[in-house]
Amino acid sequence: MESSLAACMAALMAAASVRAYDDPRAAAAFGVAAAVGALVRPELYLALPVYFAGALTRRPRPSLRVMLNAALFMLLLVGPWLAFAKWHIGSFLPNTAGAKSGGFISDPVVLAKKLLVPAKIMAGSQAVALVAMLADLAVSKRRAFVLTPPFRFAALWMLALPLAYVLDDIQVLSRYLLLITPAVCAGGWMSLQSLWQSSTARVQVSAMATALVAAFAINGAVYARVVIPPSRAFSQDLQVNMVGLARWLHDHAQPGDVVAAADIGYLAFYSGCRVLDLGGLVEPETGKLRAQYDYEDIVARGMYFDVRGYPHVDYLVDREHVANRFDGQIVNGHRFQKVYMTTVRNLGIRKPGQFYYTLYHITPVTP
Repeated sequence: MESSLAACMAALMAAASVRAYDDPRAAAAFGVAAAVGALVRPELYLALPVYFAGALTRRPRPSLRVMLNAALFMLLLVGPWLAFAKWHIGSFLPNTAGAKSGGFISDPVVLAKKLLVPAKIMAGSQAVALVAMLADLAVSKRRAFVLTPPFRFAALWMLALPLAYVLDDIQVLSRYLLLITPAVCAGGWMSLQSLWQSSTARVQVSAMATALVAAFAINGAVYARVVIPPSRAFSQDLQVNMVGLARWLHDHAQPGDVVAAADIGYLAFYSGCRVLDLGGLVEPETGKLRAQYDYEDIVARGMYFDVRGYPHVDYLVDREHVANRFDGQIVNGHRFQKVYMTTVRNLGIRKPGQFYYTLYHITPVTP
């Protein structure tokens, strides 16, 4: 529901942007759509800077009144939430934002390689639209639809969001790019219309129908061959293997025992233990650790033993491509003993390959 609502607001935002540089009411509608979207997915906070960047590229420049209208309506809606978030959780953005970020990427070679990921995702779902826009640029050049003033914000938005993800080293998932999909769809189909505008109506209809069939065929093939197999495999392993680990804890752990893990939902639901979130998604203290250290360092060095509010950690679920790496080891004054292990065939499309979920019982080592 979150992704669907965010994509809906992104579509409304792109639609309002067509006149958002010329009409105060359209600018207000743009600000409202961006604000509601930002309350659902924080990436949409980027919409306002992109809107202002678009204003700098237009001639003549939009009036100050129109631009302030967009900013004011957005800030009126998100301002109270931002103030509450800063007071309640200590930051303007959710902890998930920091936990998913690997830090700013400045190396241009690394940046270029990582940009291939969102490019592949969009090519897999919007190949026809992307080809249409590129073809229109090649044929029409400066008169291409994607370069027209009404599409200015949408064109910049399509580029800015994936670039922001990559610069902040966020692992890009397909659902994250739903926020630019409405703009890509609109740009692609309008580019097709632009390419065939001098043709007869019959030719235009035939071209559009062919493109529509091709789009459905490509999406169907990607869905069947790329999406379904790993999704089904993970779903089965979650319901059987991972839940089996959590049920083992439910049957063997003592009341009040704490289990540290990166994947927390199934443990919280089935194990009956208190769960220490090593990913920093819902636990502010581990979120601060993640801001300073990599997840692997936190686990390998046992830094989670010193998290405030957790005087003891009794179990660790280690998620790795290798098994038993801590069995019999002493880390940060604690001995690890393997008590349960299971496997998961993948962690989704972006994380293929078998993972071992190894459960260790942890006991302090007396000096």
